[in-house]
Amino acid sequence: MHDLIRDMALRITSKSPLFTVKAGLRLLKFPGEQEWEENLSRVSLMRNDIEEIPSNMSPHCEILSTLLLQHNLYLQRIPECFFVHMHGLKVLNLSHTSIEVLPNSVSDLTNLRSLLLQDCLSLTRVPSVAKLLALQYLDLEGTWIEEVPKGMEMLENLSHLYLYLPPLKKFPAGILPRLRNLYKLKLSFGNEALRETVEEAASLSDGLDSFEGYFSKLKDFNIYVKSTDGRGSKNYCLLLLAYHVPPFVMADLEVGKSVRLFACKICEREEPIVLPEDVQYLEMFAVNDVASLNDVLPREQGLVNIGQFSHDLKVLWFDYCGNLKNLFSLRLLPALQNLEVLQVYKCFLIEEIVAVEDEETEKELATNTIINTVTLPRLKKLYFSKLPEFKSFCSNNGVLVCNSLQEIEVYNCPKLKRLSLSLPLLDNGQPSSPAALKVIKTEKELWESLEWDQANAKDVLNPYCKFVGF
Repeated sequence: MHDLIRDMALRITSKSPLFTVKAGLRLLKFPGEQEWEENLSRVSLMRNDIEEIPSNMSPHCEILSTLLLQHNLYLQRIPECFFVHMHGLKVLNLSHTSIEVLPNSVSDLTNLRSLLLQDCLSLTRVPSVAKLLALQYLDLEGTWIEEVPKGMEMLENLSHLYLYLPPLKKFPAGILPRLRNLYKLKLSFGNEALRETVEEAASLSDGLDSFEGYFSKLKDFNIYVKSTDGRGSKNYCLLLLAYHVPPFVMADLEVGKSVRLFACKICEREEPIVLPEDVQYLEMFAVNDVASLNDVLPREQGLVNIGQFSHDLKVLWFDYCGNLKNLFSLRLLPALQNLEVLQVYKCFLIEEIVAVEDEETEKELATNTIINTVTLPRLKKLYFSKLPEFKSFCSNNGVLVCNSLQEIEVYNCPKLKRLSLSLPLLDNGQPSSPAALKVIKTEKELWESLEWDQANAKDVLNPYCKFVGF
């Protein structure tokens, strides 16, 4: 902050009610008790290097409404008596500190509206919240508590609840139905999730603006999806995780209905994964029990039933899927007409994107009785990288029609011979670039080796190339 502006701010805030702002000053010591005047209304000590609060400190600040201590990474302990005379406190932010236990005196802050403890990685205990009836925003995401705080069922005014807790074994039943005003919910169900809790979370889906659910077991994931009748909240992100990974933030996603599968098995013989019918973003990371997206879809008479697959899908993203041979079959194509992004990275066995599933269609293609054309009218971005066996987009010399393409990125695909693009034609019959195309990023050697179905196609696309070396 500029010195002049800082001085002006200090003059303004020196009158009653008093504000104290000492953020980002690299303070090592906590302000002494003489600095905690009775008319203090707001205090910001965020982003400093404070390590401790004196053990006998108990400021008399009854009108203090906001206390911001986040990002004091070395702060480990807060005295039990510290909050005793802060009954007017409405916002308490201790996120990104190293506190291990929250003092019991927090339980008596009956005016508290927001309690923020995100990424307090050493925090193992939060006292009872039963008296915090005014609480609207509770963030315990990324803490290390093993049980939810006692009295959670009393927090009927909660609108935002963030409970992504890696060590949590189970979330008790009976709490979620009491939280009738929830607007945003982020919840990990734990390794010992109760069916009743999963169904309770699903019953809230219609009223939530966003839901982010972390599942440890495929069984619990499927129970949730089935209990929502295949359609979740207005915005949702369902994650099936075999192990703890850093939490994902809903705001980071460009689409509002997402499923992310990480290092888990989704093709169990007893019950394969059930995907929401309105999913828009589907990501598989290190999912090694599928050879194709078709493997996880319901079938009738041996063929994929596309009626039970989302027609809203916008993003398909596959990373490190070791046994993936292709992404989907021609039969699935009608369900992918809204696809905008297709990304495949380090899937070492994949040979093609679109495969022919049934013998009858394959014979027709082989005899040229039908044309193998893959049309994805809304596709904007193609990204293929580090795919050593990748040979073509479509089997049987098929072509890809996607006139909305904006970006193409292809790297480290040594066996790729055809890009399979069918370019739009001018009135004179000559190919032209897709109107929306902005850039093609690839290696010069790969680009020069590609074969083209349309004459002059390479010359038309050359101006868009940006060659990258590795």
